[in-house]
Amino acid sequence: MAYLEKVLQRTRAAGNTVCVGLDPVLTRIPGSGSPEDRIKRFYSDMLESMLARNVLPAAVKPNMAYYEGVSLGCLQVLRDMMDAYRAAGTLVVLDAKRGDIASTSGAYARMAFEVFGADAVTAAPYMGLDTIRPFQDQAGDKGIYVLVRTSNPSARDFQDLSVGPDGVPLYRKVAEKLADWNDGNLGAVVGATAPGELRDLLAYWKSRGREIPVLIPGIAVAGVSGGQTGSVSEVYRAIREADGNPGLHLINSSSGINYAYEKYPDLKPGEASVRALEDLIGEIGPFL
Repeated sequence: MAYLEKVLQRTRAAGNTVCVGLDPVLTRIPGSGSPEDRIKRFYSDMLESMLARNVLPAAVKPNMAYYEGVSLGCLQVLRDMMDAYRAAGTLVVLDAKRGDIASTSGAYARMAFEVFGADAVTAAPYMGLDTIRPFQDQAGDKGIYVLVRTSNPSARDFQDLSVGPDGVPLYRKVAEKLADWNDGNLGAVVGATAPGELRDLLAYWKSRGREIPVLIPGIAVAGVSGGQTGSVSEVYRAIREADGNPGLHLINSSSGINYAYEKYPDLKPGEASVRALEDLIGEIGPFL
């Protein structure tokens, strides 16, 4: 099974295309005890609340840096948490954004797929095919989401630079290579803050006869502060205008679901996260 088929299978089973970023910010995680215990309890409670309400996202996406920045012990918490969410049925995308020469990328692939058991990993393509091929060689039915057009404000510093005789943006050249390299297991990261670029990229890949699953970070959730934000309606308008398959693309929200208790102070954190998840699923529903 190619990874894109795995995504479609999972979004059909879940009835949604939500990906929840599991990014622990200690100053926003309530409770007492060690940082490791607080993080484990926070995300375990969230999963228990999801199971109690019988609502799960299609995927979760822990960003590895948040765990690495706490302690070595927190990496075990990350691994245990990934196992728990996978056992519940969600896809797990390890957001590591790794990429290096071939031998090092091979080690990164083993880390993501074997040590942590991820269903997919994010990768940076700056060093070319040497960076991406080792992930593909070890992927099997797992996925590699390659950074193409990201949602951060300074993405334009490099991604919008005109390159080559035709003067197209650099991110478009990355998209072209992605179509060349794709074996059914490559995906792309395209931010929700760039719906026009998302539409054009999906249309381009379709013109190449390629179906490329997209991870779309930066979706806004009302009432909860976060980082880069874009709207659900703009994202799905872009997918529809490109004649794309909505079930193939994961819509990611991190802070808006993690810290929804700031919006719903009368609810326990896990219950508030599920409320925000249900709200987002409801917002997405008409487009699926």
